[in-house]
Amino acid sequence: MLQRIQTVFMFLATIAGVLIFFFPVATYISNTDYLSFFIHTIESLAPQPFEEMASNSIHFGRWFTIPLAAGQLLIIIILFYTIFQYKKRVLQIRLNTLNIFLNVLLVGGIFYYATLLEGKTGASSQYGVATIFPLIVIVLLFIANYNIRKDERLIRSSNRLR
Repeated sequence: MLQRIQTVFMFLATIAGVLIFFFPVATYISNTDYLSFFIHTIESLAPQPFEEMASNSIHFGRWFTIPLAAGQLLIIIILFYTIFQYKKRVLQIRLNTLNIFLNVLLVGGIFYYATLLEGKTGASSQYGVATIFPLIVIVLLFIANYNIRKDERLIRSSNRLR
C-alpha cells in the first residue's frame, strides 16, 4: 500500500535529502578567498590571477567532507528502503527513528564543519539553504511516524473486533 500518506511524507523527505547535495551549506568570504561549502566538497570560487596568491590560500583535501556526504547518502538509502517496508509498520517506525537520529548527527556535523572552516579561513560563514533540508527531513519523518502509529492502532483495534 504505497498510497498511504506516510509514504508521501517519506518520499518528500527523500527528495529533501537529495536536494542537500545541490545547494551550498555555507559560504565564506574573506580578503583572499571565496569558498563555497557543499556537503560533498568545498569549492574555491575566488579568481587567482597570480600563482603566489594561490599558494597562500587555504586549500582543503578532497576527502575533507566525505563523512558528511557518506552520512547523507546512508540517510537517503535508509529512507528509500523504509518506503517499501509498508507491510512492516513497526520496522518502518524504527527505521524512521534511526533516520531522525542520523539527521540530528548530520546537523551537528554540518555545524562542526562550518565552525572548523570558519576558524581555518578566518572569514565569517553565511549559511545557505542546504542547512534547512535536514531539519525538514526530521519534521517530515516525525509526521510519517505519527501516521504509521495511527495505522498500527487502527489495525490492532480491528483485530480486537474479530
